[in-house]
Amino acid sequence: MRTLFFSLCALAGTLSAMPLLAQSIDKEALQFAYLDKEVEITRERIFEGPALFGFMNGGAELFLEYGFQQMLEQRFTYKETPFVMEYYLMDSPENGYGIYSVHAYQCRRTDEVFPIECLTPGLLQIYYGHLYINLKCLDRSVDSQPLLDTLTALVVRKNAPTEEGKTLHLNSFPPPYSGILYYVCGDLGLSAAHIGWAQLFAPYTHYAMWLRIDKESGEATAMVHFATEDDAEAFCAQNGALFTLERSNNEVHILGKKL
Repeated sequence: MRTLFFSLCALAGTLSAMPLLAQSIDKEALQFAYLDKEVEITRERIFEGPALFGFMNGGAELFLEYGFQQMLEQRFTYKETPFVMEYYLMDSPENGYGIYSVHAYQCRRTDEVFPIECLTPGLLQIYYGHLYINLKCLDRSVDSQPLLDTLTALVVRKNAPTEEGKTLHLNSFPPPYSGILYYVCGDLGLSAAHIGWAQLFAPYTHYAMWLRIDKESGEATAMVHFATEDDAEAFCAQNGALFTLERSNNEVHILGKKL
């Protein structure tokens, strides 16, 4: 089986506490560009850090695990059609891809028009630099795909990644990526990506994983960066009978289940 190569960046730091309320919009303070002149805005709300609980009480923990910094919800009309756009700014390109990867599923179109995208009826999700962007058409009666593509292209042009934001090299993995390749940096992310492995990694903290799940066979392979060499050694000792493993210091390559 082909070895997967990749580079891992440092895990996210802790976030300072924020009140659990939507903040007022300060366009100068936003760390990303967004649609304004191109659309007719009807509502804008911004959430920072744990204030995201005020927007999504049931899923904020997962975003925080992935280093969430800032989110803007923007409701607007474009060509007389209502949309809602959610911009999620994460603290690294890896975490930006990671939070996207655990939300991209049942895609009708993947990685064709935009490098990393998942299109479902009325919904287009993309990963771009530090951003996970979720664009939804609120009118199910219209053919929304051309409008979704046009609006997303406008956002992409306004949010060119910095040099720091270009450090994620997915070309180490065979495409496509959406719905197949996951970046996991904690227990919640692993449960969302591949719950069958959740118990295997429950004893470990501060690990990071690139996980690939073959769509046809369902077989999972991964490269895991553990916090310490002792953790990596313990994982291999406990799971060597289940998987074909390769270890180098605190990194473990899971090649697949043993027959």
